[in-house]
Amino acid sequence: MQVTVQEMKNYLLIDGDHQDSVIEGLIEASEAELHGSGVREMVEGDKLYPLYKLAVKILVSRYFEDRGQAESNNVKLDYIISKLAMNRGDSDETVQ
Repeated sequence: MQVTVQEMKNYLLIDGDHQDSVIEGLIEASEAELHGSGVREMVEGDKLYPLYKLAVKILVSRYFEDRGQAESNNVKLDYIISKLAMNRGDSDETVQ
């Protein structure tokens, strides 16, 4: 996982540990959604790594806050995923 549970709890403004397993599962699902959308997994040092982490955080936040509700359109997230998916390069996209 590129986003830790603690990072996600800070982003969601959650205290305590009672939601940790839910958040961990949502992080994994978010990374899987990005992968399924054509986005390669990025690691620290990739030029677009901060954008990748933001996309994961936005997805987790949407999944967490909208549980049980109808899907809402998120144009900004769709743009971020498209941008990340277009950059499928490997080591040549890594910041040295």
